[in-house]
Amino acid sequence: MRRYVSVFLLFCTIVLAQEMGARYLIITHDDFYSAIQPLAEWKHRMGLMTKVVKLSQIGSTTTAIRSYVDDAYDTWPIQPEYLLLVGSPYHIPFYTFSYNCYSDNYYTNMDTDIYNEILSGRLTVHSVTEAQTVVSKILLYEKTPDVSDSMWFLNACLIANEEGYTYPPPYWSDDSIYWDDVRYAKGYMLANGYNTIDTLSKLLGNNYNTVINRVNQGRSFVLYRGLGTNNWYYPFGVDANQTQNDAMLPIVLSITCGTLGTGYTSAAAEKWLLTGTPTSPRGGAGYFATTTSGTGIAHLRSAVAKGFFHAIFEQRKQTFGEACEGGRLNVYNMYNSSNEYRGFTTVGDPSMRLWTAVPKRLNVLHDSTLSLEDDSLVITVLCQDEPVESALVCVLLDTTVYEYGYTPDDGLITFHFSQYPLNHGYMHLTVTARNKMPYLDSISVGITHVEELTGPATTGLAGIQAYPNPFSNRIDIRWQMPDNSQKYELKICDITGRLVADLSEQISVIGHQSSVKWNGTDNSGKRLPAGVYFVHAGSSSEERAIPVVLLE
Repeated sequence: MRRYVSVFLLFCTIVLAQEMGARYLIITHDDFYSAIQPLAEWKHRMGLMTKVVKLSQIGSTTTAIRSYVDDAYDTWPIQPEYLLLVGSPYHIPFYTFSYNCYSDNYYTNMDTDIYNEILSGRLTVHSVTEAQTVVSKILLYEKTPDVSDSMWFLNACLIANEEGYTYPPPYWSDDSIYWDDVRYAKGYMLANGYNTIDTLSKLLGNNYNTVINRVNQGRSFVLYRGLGTNNWYYPFGVDANQTQNDAMLPIVLSITCGTLGTGYTSAAAEKWLLTGTPTSPRGGAGYFATTTSGTGIAHLRSAVAKGFFHAIFEQRKQTFGEACEGGRLNVYNMYNSSNEYRGFTTVGDPSMRLWTAVPKRLNVLHDSTLSLEDDSLVITVLCQDEPVESALVCVLLDTTVYEYGYTPDDGLITFHFSQYPLNHGYMHLTVTARNKMPYLDSISVGITHVEELTGPATTGLAGIQAYPNPFSNRIDIRWQMPDNSQKYELKICDITGRLVADLSEQISVIGHQSSVKWNGTDNSGKRLPAGVYFVHAGSSSEERAIPVVLLE
């Protein structure tokens, strides 16, 4: 495979993170190391330089984990901004601040105050299958969201579980707080163009079946306010395993007592994140809940819920971690509640961009080829002919080039390569922005037969996506088709240009998205040797191609 293997993201992630540190630090139980790689590769490619470490490398106690994170924050040239812990509390322990307050804040508060200098998240997985499932759902949500029925992005399900006089004070007086939280979130959503906003309650005759039905129709957020421990109280004790919402995956806010497991067993409500399989998604893409319990604290939980929605709709925060931190900061600043600040946990990817509108497509202008002598690359990011501000742009070429930046108000960013010795290969370009579909493309560097390999660059057929890449057993290839009336083909060629596999008859089409799974075999079903292959997707009028690496 010679030098070509170094083009790809797994190798680049390891080498660059070792030398420079990382914006995104992933600490995983050893069992889940392989399962987390597709997420690490995607984060690295989008501009969050990523490093993955195993517990066997750093130690598995709270003290050892804290020591490693603290050293990274103090000494790495690039400091971690996000921390992801991969494993249930049985695999990676929570720190116990006091009775009833289990927290990851111990790992991310880098000074003497209470605040998180690093935004953390946790995948509370118990098995490899759960880890693969959660990673698949995160990538579906952020990288390839379901736009076949785009209105689900503008729908939400808000639940107020009134207690009336079922319980003695102070519970019954909390009903007005629950409804106030529902109205607060609904107000922001209406102001931001939302369409269907369910306001469910026990007194209105709604129950867990209502929630499941609405989620199956497609909802971007689910908010529960009311009593609960382990799961939401009657009649809203949802079994998330019963959902059938496929890739229409909401963010679920469980703003009640103790619906996050603190040991080996997950809480019932926590299954929103864990349910499904790697190939059959359901439930949610993110889950926000606390480990703490108490009485007379509905007003504290109200501050958390309001802070979350204020962060994403008013402050324009983009990531799941930032929105969760908005909730924590609000309750701490209003009530000085350290338990609520520490107990509420981001269950999912803290760097995941949240959808608060129907995703729009980017138009990214850039050269399709570079020579070995070129010392710069100019990129312009537009959406509907308007410049896009604060888009994250990243270019990556093997281990020699890794540059990222955010576009100013004119949407134009320039990367300079005078300090790099450009190598032959493909420079991967990735652009992400608020409520915009990710843009992925490859720019050929020093390749003279570019037309054979890549075909014409067009604004019609979107860039091909393939993951995991490199791969051993199976690779998932996807691309967007602007015109369903045309017949599209997908073919695999070796590095000499020889056709080795024609997968055109295996193309699966959902809406405008096409996909094919390839297991590394030729047309006769024989396993191909390890090496670089080129995936060609196109029609009679246009074509795109990307290189992929088949491992032993």
